[in-house]
Amino acid sequence: MTALYDQAKLMARELQDTQEFADLSRALAKVREDPESNNAFTEFQAAQQEIQRLQEQGQEPKPEQIQSWQSTAQKAQELQPIKDLSAFEQNLNNMLGEVNELITAPLNALYSKK
Repeated sequence: MTALYDQAKLMARELQDTQEFADLSRALAKVREDPESNNAFTEFQAAQQEIQRLQEQGQEPKPEQIQSWQSTAQKAQELQPIKDLSAFEQNLNNMLGEVNELITAPLNALYSKK
């Protein structure tokens, strides 16, 4: 089992050497450098954390909270640095999805046997 964890740690280090990771890092730096984008991004992250907290507690958000979160998300998505960041996040997530498919292929094969 230790070898599996060692491989996972190696993959984590190699992830940082990918073009997708580099693109995402640069995009995030651009968001952080732009005060308007950084503020909108910070507000959006806080809204996401609040949504997650409520879900973990089994609570439903109030309609005014939903409206506020939607407004925050819309405002953030209108800013070009955040649009770029979202695109690079999607690229990285696509790559990670492909890697996950490779890793879980033996499980899929196991369960598909009749």
